[in-house]
Amino acid sequence: MEGDPPRTVLRHEEAGPYVGAPPKELYVAETRTVLKGEDASQAVRTLVCREVVRGPQKDRWPPLYTSNDEPPYQEIQDFRQRQHQEQAFRIGVYDEFLDAVPCGYDKQSPNPKRPRFPRGPLQMLGWLVALVLNAIMDLADQLPTQFHQAHVRTIRRKFFHRPGDIYLTPDAVIGWLDEFGDQEALQPVLDRFNAAEHRVPWLDNRLLVLSLPPPPARAGP
Repeated sequence: MEGDPPRTVLRHEEAGPYVGAPPKELYVAETRTVLKGEDASQAVRTLVCREVVRGPQKDRWPPLYTSNDEPPYQEIQDFRQRQHQEQAFRIGVYDEFLDAVPCGYDKQSPNPKRPRFPRGPLQMLGWLVALVLNAIMDLADQLPTQFHQAHVRTIRRKFFHRPGDIYLTPDAVIGWLDEFGDQEALQPVLDRFNAAEHRVPWLDNRLLVLSLPPPPARAGP
């Protein structure tokens, strides 16, 4: 490939991908690239984005070949939105095991290259995964800001997979979680949950109460 000298160089700063992350320093250059076997009249518009990396690592230089005619930085911003789709795919596959759909296709299909897909199970599993994701993101929005854009596996590891004990009284079911790091982030959520006075119909309508251990006492001055 051959490229002409850059025509424009623009400097921008954009917010980092995580809440509270420092802005990124970007330099965007526009040029045209002649692909192998083609002439200059078929040159492809090329945007080169230099992402300045702090510290000892090298800067990143991702190129973007495009046929759109938007301003260079706007083009880069539009393209970077694909990261949200990639993250959603990653969360669905690795955090919620969306690729492990039972009855995904008919193994006895007469044409293995075009197997039959039962629509019902696939649609049901897709809706269940979406509902679980929405519920977890609603929970994350109630937590401190550092968890607002956390992956499902992070919320699951920090707040779901927690050991504890269950106590059954004549009037209530009490879930008592063992002490863990970041438990203070969950306390306001549990306070609101307990204030709603949820009951368990299949346990004689007992009141469901979720509790955390008190924080350890700190040494005095």
